[in-house]
Amino acid sequence: MVDQSNEPARPAEVPIGVDGVFASARRVVLREVEALLSRTDEEEAQALIDAVRAAGRVFTLGAGRSKMAVDAFAMRLMHLGMTAHVAADATTPAIGAGDLLIACSGSGETPTVVELARTAARAGARVAAVTGNPDSRLAQDAGLVVRLREYDQDYRPSASSQFVGTLFEQGAFLFFDCLVLVLEGSRHADADAMFARHANLE
Repeated sequence: MVDQSNEPARPAEVPIGVDGVFASARRVVLREVEALLSRTDEEEAQALIDAVRAAGRVFTLGAGRSKMAVDAFAMRLMHLGMTAHVAADATTPAIGAGDLLIACSGSGETPTVVELARTAARAGARVAAVTGNPDSRLAQDAGLVVRLREYDQDYRPSASSQFVGTLFEQGAFLFFDCLVLVLEGSRHADADAMFARHANLE
């Protein structure tokens, strides 16, 4: 008999409805994202909003699809008239005291993300982690943590029918969009001014 105790949990099968495979998949994705974001701690989210407001500059850091989510947040901060930079871009300046680094990582163990977050902390910046793993090195090092919990207590992706990491990345993108909506309201943002800052070298 093969010991399967260390094998990753298999995702649940998506039940196919009478309206087709896409509609069935859509319901699964929307249900999972809603469940993930509804578990987000209000105080953690508010702490990150306050940190963004207080920062002189905001830097974002991530890898893979998590990077896409947090970099999209940097773009929206720019649209709001804030100073935002994406870590490791050619034109990104040195980070330092008074700055905020937002590091986004589902596992919280991506080596480059962990090390660059530590570099930012050594330079005097505040580090915030958005992660699915509050026991990770990234979370332990960060001064502020927002938990987007996709995983069970054994850190297996059994809570989602989607491929490992997908739910966290979807949730992170929408979590940051929720923050943007809050910031728009508090800054009384003007849609025309935001659009005027949108890239025109596309």
